[in-house]
Parts: sequence; structure tokens; C-alpha cells
Amino acid sequence: MRIAIFASGSGSNAEALIRKAQELSDKISVEFVLTDRQDAFVLQRAQIHQVRSHIVERTSTRKDHEDAILKHVDEYRIDWIFLAGYMRLIGASFLQALRERHQGASQILNIHPSLLPAYPGTDSIERAYKDQVSKSGVTIHQVDEGMDTGPIILQQSLPLLAGESLADFKARVHQLEHSLYTQVLTDIAFNKIPTQRYMRTS
Repeated sequence: MRIAIFASGSGSNAEALIRKAQELSDKISVEFVLTDRQDAFVLQRAQIHQVRSHIVERTSTRKDHEDAILKHVDEYRIDWIFLAGYMRLIGASFLQALRERHQGASQILNIHPSLLPAYPGTDSIERAYKDQVSKSGVTIHQVDEGMDTGPIILQQSLPLLAGESLADFKARVHQLEHSLYTQVLTDIAFNKIPTQRYMRTS
């Protein structure tokens, strides 16, 4: 199974996926890490683990940017895309192009640090903490044309502990992210989540 990981920042989720994929190297291959920022720390993480990386900076139009990304998807015949802190909405035309390459299946995933539909968008952990929710959590979902609105694949809650600092709460959320995303990757590797393999017909 050939996967790609898209990230814009630190890349801790990306690194967790890379480590798990290397454990499952007979079933999963991380073909590349892609970022839209030259200064993204995820590039260093990819280098440490000897995973190739590509920088596709934002261009004047979303279409030009996504066409450049799609060339990499086609070159490596990517089966699944994992978004791991990729701070750019995916356009409808790009999603349609991916579906055409996977027999209609939506094989692009995102991880979000809240119990969607609560707290979509940015700063989800901070907003939940400010509201002193009794619990928050992590959601992994398919990507659609909306912001954090796609079908949920896996979701797990996490309580906000009494007197807990924001830093400690964030750390526990991120730990849960790593656990759930690698679980989904493992489920894909062992066909518990079905895959339509890359096939370009035109």
C-alpha cells in the first residue's frame, strides 16, 4: 500500500505514521511527505527517517497548487493520503481527481483534535480548554469539500482533568492523536478498512 503524508508544521503525527509504516514495511510504504512550507519541521522528521519529501508552495491559485501536488500523487501511484496538520483546505476538483484514481473511493484522511462536529477549524484544543469542556478528544475522518465535515472513521473522547493546564491537556490530546492515526493506518494495512488501489484510466 502506497501512502503520502501531507503536513504544514511540526509533523509529530507524520512521524508517528512513518514509524508505524516502517514497522509494517511489508504492507505499507510511505512514498513521500509533502508540505507547503519550506520551513516546516516535518521536513527534518522525514529526513531522519529517510523518507523523501516534496515542497509544493502555495501558488496564486488553488488549482495550480493542487495540480502540482497531483503530479506527485500520479508519479508514486498513491493509494491513501493522510493529512497531518496540513493547513490548507482541499479543493473539490482535487478530491474528484483522487476519487477518479480510486474507483470512486474517498481515500484521503484528516485528523482533528476535537470531537467533531464540535470545534472544527483551527485552535480546537485551545477553544475547548477555554470553554472548560468536560471532555474533548480526537476525530479521524474522510476529507470532503467542507471544513472538518467528512464521514468519521474513528473518534475517541478524552476528559479534561480538574485543574489541568493547557499544556498538559494539549500533550494528552496529541498522544491520543498518534495512537488513533497509527491504529487507522494499521487497519488499512490489514484490510480492516478497504482500499481501492490507485488506477488512472485516462
